[in-house]
Amino acid sequence: MSDFGVTHQLVTLDIDFERQLVRGITELSIEPRVSSLGTIRLHCERPVVRSVWVNGQTAEFRRQQVKTRRQLVHKLLRTGDDTLHDEGDLEITVPLGQAGSLKVRIEYYVVRPQSGLVFRGGIVYTETRVNPSSARRWVPCLDDMGERSTWDLFFVVPASVGGEAVTAVASGELSSVVPHPHDVARRVVRYIVSTATAACTLGFAAGPLTGACALGGAGAEAAGGVFAFAPGGRAADAQATCAVVPEALDFYAREFGAYPYATYKVVFVEGLAGVVTCAALTLVGTDVLHGSREIEAAYEARRVLGLAVARQWFGAFVGAAAWGDQWLVAGLAGFMAAQFVRHHLGANEQRYRLKRDMARMCHADVNQKPLSYPQQGPWEAGEAAFAEVKAPVVLYMLDRRMVKGGVSVGLQRVVPGVLVAATGGAAVDTAGFLRTCRRVSGVDASAFAAQWVFASGCPVFHVGYAFNRKKLAVEITLHQESTNARATAPWARAQLFAGQMTARIREADGTPYEHVLDIRREHVGRFEVQFNTKYKRIRRSTRRFHMRQMAAAAEELNINAEVLGLDDEDDSNIALFGAENAAEKRDWRVVEWGEDDEESLASATFEWIRMDSDLEWACVMHFEQPDFMWAAQLQKDRDVVAQLDAVDALQHLPSAAAATTLMRTVMDARVFYRVRADAALALARLATPELAWIGLHHLAKIYKRRFCLPPRAGEDRADAEDISAPRLPRPNNFANIGEYFTQLAVAAALSNVRDRHGEAPLPARRLLLATARYNDNSENVFSDARFLAALVRMLANCVVASNQFAERAVGADDAVLFEIERLRRADALVPSPHSVVTCACLDALTRLSVVQRTHALFNPLLFCAMADAQAGVAVREHAVGALMLHWGLGDARAARYFAAVASDERGGRVSETAARFVLALTVVRAMAYGKQHSSLLFQEQQQKQGGAPEHIDTDARLVGGLESFIDSLGDSRELQTIMASAVHDSALAAHARRLLGLLHMLVYQVVDSSVPPPTAGQRKKLKIKMGARSRNRNKPHVRNASSGSDDTPLALAVADEPLDIDDSFALLPQIAGTRPPALVVEDERMNSPAYEPLAETKPEGVDPPVRVKLKLKLAKPRSPSVSTLPRISSPLAHVPAEPPAGQVPRVSQVSGAAQIPPAAQVPLTAPKTPAVPVPGPELKSPKAPSKSKPRTPKAKPAPAKPAPEVTGLTSDQRKAVHRVLRKLGRHPSAFPFMVPVDVVRDGCPTYYDIVQEPMDLGTIRQRLDANAYARVSDVERDLRLVFSNCSLFNPPQTPVYNMGKDVESVFIAEWDKCGLSRELADTHIGTGEVKQAGDAKKAGDTKTSGEAKAKRAGDTPTSEAKKARRASKNKTKAKPSGADELDDPDAIMAYLDDHAQVTEGDWRLACRRVLQQLQAQPSALEFMAPVDPVKQGVPTYFDIVKNPMDLGTIRKRLERSHYTSPDQFRDDIMLVLDNCFLFNPPDTFVHTQGRALQLVFERVWAQQMHGPTGGIPPDLPMDDAAVDRARSILARLKRDESAWPFVRPVDPVALGVPTYFDIVKNPMDLSTIQKRLAKRAYKCVADFVADIQLIIDDCFLFNLPGSPVNACGMALRDLAASLLRQDNWVQWLSVPS
Repeated sequence: MSDFGVTHQLVTLDIDFERQLVRGITELSIEPRVSSLGTIRLHCERPVVRSVWVNGQTAEFRRQQVKTRRQLVHKLLRTGDDTLHDEGDLEITVPLGQAGSLKVRIEYYVVRPQSGLVFRGGIVYTETRVNPSSARRWVPCLDDMGERSTWDLFFVVPASVGGEAVTAVASGELSSVVPHPHDVARRVVRYIVSTATAACTLGFAAGPLTGACALGGAGAEAAGGVFAFAPGGRAADAQATCAVVPEALDFYAREFGAYPYATYKVVFVEGLAGVVTCAALTLVGTDVLHGSREIEAAYEARRVLGLAVARQWFGAFVGAAAWGDQWLVAGLAGFMAAQFVRHHLGANEQRYRLKRDMARMCHADVNQKPLSYPQQGPWEAGEAAFAEVKAPVVLYMLDRRMVKGGVSVGLQRVVPGVLVAATGGAAVDTAGFLRTCRRVSGVDASAFAAQWVFASGCPVFHVGYAFNRKKLAVEITLHQESTNARATAPWARAQLFAGQMTARIREADGTPYEHVLDIRREHVGRFEVQFNTKYKRIRRSTRRFHMRQMAAAAEELNINAEVLGLDDEDDSNIALFGAENAAEKRDWRVVEWGEDDEESLASATFEWIRMDSDLEWACVMHFEQPDFMWAAQLQKDRDVVAQLDAVDALQHLPSAAAATTLMRTVMDARVFYRVRADAALALARLATPELAWIGLHHLAKIYKRRFCLPPRAGEDRADAEDISAPRLPRPNNFANIGEYFTQLAVAAALSNVRDRHGEAPLPARRLLLATARYNDNSENVFSDARFLAALVRMLANCVVASNQFAERAVGADDAVLFEIERLRRADALVPSPHSVVTCACLDALTRLSVVQRTHALFNPLLFCAMADAQAGVAVREHAVGALMLHWGLGDARAARYFAAVASDERGGRVSETAARFVLALTVVRAMAYGKQHSSLLFQEQQQKQGGAPEHIDTDARLVGGLESFIDSLGDSRELQTIMASAVHDSALAAHARRLLGLLHMLVYQVVDSSVPPPTAGQRKKLKIKMGARSRNRNKPHVRNASSGSDDTPLALAVADEPLDIDDSFALLPQIAGTRPPALVVEDERMNSPAYEPLAETKPEGVDPPVRVKLKLKLAKPRSPSVSTLPRISSPLAHVPAEPPAGQVPRVSQVSGAAQIPPAAQVPLTAPKTPAVPVPGPELKSPKAPSKSKPRTPKAKPAPAKPAPEVTGLTSDQRKAVHRVLRKLGRHPSAFPFMVPVDVVRDGCPTYYDIVQEPMDLGTIRQRLDANAYARVSDVERDLRLVFSNCSLFNPPQTPVYNMGKDVESVFIAEWDKCGLSRELADTHIGTGEVKQAGDAKKAGDTKTSGEAKAKRAGDTPTSEAKKARRASKNKTKAKPSGADELDDPDAIMAYLDDHAQVTEGDWRLACRRVLQQLQAQPSALEFMAPVDPVKQGVPTYFDIVKNPMDLGTIRKRLERSHYTSPDQFRDDIMLVLDNCFLFNPPDTFVHTQGRALQLVFERVWAQQMHGPTGGIPPDLPMDDAAVDRARSILARLKRDESAWPFVRPVDPVALGVPTYFDIVKNPMDLSTIQKRLAKRAYKCVADFVADIQLIIDDCFLFNLPGSPVNACGMALRDLAASLLRQDNWVQWLSVPS
């Protein structure tokens, strides 16, 4: 518990929608719990704190910073388990003299948040997760479920945005809405939370929520008012969707306890996935929103909202005491929702859903963790989904056992007690809940909890029976096992369950007798159940018996009809259908029980047996009894669960009589509609040639009779008609919901029937095509959009597996593609709700294109157009999924596009879906690899004495496939760079970042390289034994990454217990991408799950796969070694359906969002990519590459024989250089520079057009090993060439550019540390040699020059930019002062450039300084990037502005030497300003910013470009004296107390300013200036002063006036001006007058 508590907290949020900025002020009323409170620790993860006051006095504070990459991964991926009761990361020091109650005031701001608080679609909302970790991201607070307080929430919002009124909806009760006292265009909205509420349950949404409505009813009055809000003026849809909410509130309040809050509000948000539960507030995605005419959406909305309302009690009001108790919160909410389903939709619906949930639970409960266990952390996404299914089922079983074993009191008496206890602020815990259950019902639930809560798995029962005629008893044998019987996870142990199970036997007299079986923890149990009636056989073979049975079944159904209110006379004789009319029996092919097998029916002694008749066990029940018993159970048992069990059994016992029973069930409207739907689907299983297609016959007859118009001859002969005869569908009438769902089920069953060609038979296709083609919804009161969407999926299902699909003519009457395309075009003209028809069409086309590979069905242009950002969320999801399915991740352009979609800040749910698709595609690829590696065999080293080794082929294939697949991904450096940049992208959504981060850690094993891994104990290792064929000389030689030996086996760590995240980091190697390649040749077509592996054949010239054996071996721990990365072609280099040039969507230059042009405007160009392409705003689509072969590096002249006097590097120099190379190779960012750039593999065809002399670290190592370097300076030049090439090709602030800078900084430090820079500094140039070299050049001695160049083939090149600068400078050559030998002309020219006298300022350098100062101005933010008319809401911009220009484009032109004079540069700056004044009227914000930028430009231009003589002012050269003076000035600046924010580069993650580099485009700091001085990077004094000016401008640009950092910037500016004024250097510094 904390040393203090918060009794009340006030929060004021000033929301800026345009800049996605939130300015906040919070005041906390704190009551100390200790006598002396010196420090206050609050949770403050995302907000940037500006100032803190305690009781009116300024207080010191500090933030807990991320120090290592491991902590960064913990923070980004939320893998730690300490977020429930952690101490907080904002530490406030209480001023001296403050005692008693404290008033803490904090001013902060949040800029462009992506988690916790989200700006999306013009609406800002919170991502509350009712557990600690969300509130701390938008307000400093005590983010603990046990800390509760009252709240005052103030929201300052614009009165309108885009002409729509802005509304703020938050937790609590609306108090007031008043205009802002200082700005009439804004208003202040206040909410009061009078109920003590935890911070993690607060939430709000603000934006143009114009569709608002108030709901009435008893529940609304009890809750103080129920309100719904929706965007786009969809008030009618919001009211129709939320109509069930008042009823749910009223039911929960009556059954469980009063509503804990003052009001309840529901807000629908565009693009939101799932449901966000807050106190008195629920946020739901607009996908749930529906109109009053939709059916399926209404069912789903009632389920979602019913559960959301229940979470107001358990979730918002009552939380979990620990992570191990979160199952109880989810389970109690689900239990309440199930009771409401029973009340609202009936007992049949509730029991049906319960039965299906139990089946899902048993199917998924394999290798799952228990619901509660020690050291439990927050749920992962998959764990949460499974627990939300299992927890309510477990509580239902507990409720049934309490009712039967106690005093008939179940959980409905326990839940109110839990709510009363929570009124005082107590959270629910598992132990206390079990004690409450025992106190209320008298049943000890500890044994039950030990099986179902603290352990995992479900029971699997195999039940058999035999009738003992002597004892008149039924002997039941029950075999028990667990779903975890073959589990491999250490926490998933197989267990045996104990409890009581009810067996119900319907005996010969028609009376059901129940018997209780006491199941114990044993594998086999035997029970003897006494027979109650006198033994006699049931004579089932007589006609009288059949008539009596059917009459009894009809009577049972009539009782159901009376309950349902049905009085249809046509259904009263369905149970006798075909039994009395011979013609009807013949036309419908009715077969009664006993017609085929009379002997088995006559020997039965009872009607049927039901195991677990009370539905008290979540288990897998294998129970066999004759088919006629299942039929009797289906016809006569009124329980829905019994009918479902009978339907499921009959579909696995095919016979004509079973088909007749199922047919009668489907046609009988008195049967529950879900049972009818299941019976229809079961009939499709009976449509086989062995049964003469009787299932198809019954389905077609049912569909024609109930849902089609009668034939022209009249309805009397309708049944005699052949099933292949066409029929027109009846006009839609969905008033009877049961009939509507039955029609869908019968149609789906028809599409599931398969003939010998693998497709639905012709009668089924004709019926479905006619239904879609002649659909008539003119007189129907309900929408048919989802009905048509279902028909589209059924049509695709008809032919998806056909082997005649490619041969079928397009104009045939069964042309499925034509009908799908017609419906898609019709939906484009008149869109359906949520574009469900379009989504279905895209899904159908995707399925057909994947399976029918012989027919070109995939249209990339169509799917690219559908993936455009202007399309709906659901449409984009389907389109992106289809593109990924066909393109895979191998193509560089496709990989960049998918990464851009995943990191699109406007994508929302689409971004998360794209990340999930990447993960799913990875799993599919791994399973495909597993099929290839079928030769792997696991063999344990410690075998049983005399026993054979144990082989586990399944695990071998899976593990081998995963290993080989990870190996192949590890070699794909481009994909690694994309994932690494995406997972650390501040614009990436939290869920998508989590998915990509987990995949990135799994594949590339990203660890904290700064922390050495701890020494582990003995671990099991897998030892690979290679066969003789593996040593084939023709096979490429690959070194193992784990050692330096070629024969060292691959060691894979195998943990006996589940590893914590820290332990898993310790077991990973330190360098990413060093895993060995696959052991066998992989099929490169397997990039997509669309590829289906064929039978393995032996290619010509390739040996068969290597036989591999892996042994488990205990080995001593060893430190991981480093080896050179193998250069192996990645299997991700090609895809089965490679995207043609131009079909990969472009990437927006504004926000990195993927923008796809319409289908007709897709450009046929390929994007220009860096050496390792990454997504980002710098990616463009320039000229298309030519069709010629990829460009290769220019051939360099072969190195000539070295001169006799050159002996190479000394031994000490070689060792020092090797140490530097090892340091560089171990750096996490060095992998793009380890091997030469491959234009094909890396997808950068223009690389060698820009980089004339490439270089990489691997080539340098090879040259060093070959003794090709004569001097240390040659090595340094090659190393610097690597980083200069990186900066030349990759634009600034891209991931590869930043990686190059990181590695370069390490190189400089290590080079100086090894003393190599001192050795180079001692080398001088002799006068005689310079003169000799100059004479040789004058005399035209080409031989000498050629030999010198050939001798140093890897020296630093002379770039075009350097040549231009040399041409513009004076040709005066200073005499060198050294005396050492140097005969290299390039080195002499470089030396002369470094020591040339600067007589006149270089106008390019001056223009660069001008641009840097302009970009650092706050008024320049509007002009940094090109105008996006769509994003910025100015569609007529390019109609008015014909020549657009921006500062970013000017910077690129300046870097590429586009300007030939300073006047051209000035013209472009003025063009930016003129465009601003042309488009924006006076007194507008942008116009004012343009005027301010114009004044700055005129001042800076005059300072930099107009000296005393009117020309460019001369630049003072940075000679030795100037360098010494600059170092003195820099040292004085760093010692000043105001310099602390500017000493080192800004770390956005550690400082909590993730948007720093979005605002500051040219970052600079004092340490960087010091490094540049050490490298003699400054040619003139003006450049040195410009960097100091850049630090000051960046400070004022990012930090608001009045902030502490802004004040430090002003003090540093004044100090720099005083120091520079002493040497008259202040002329280049902008000092305010």
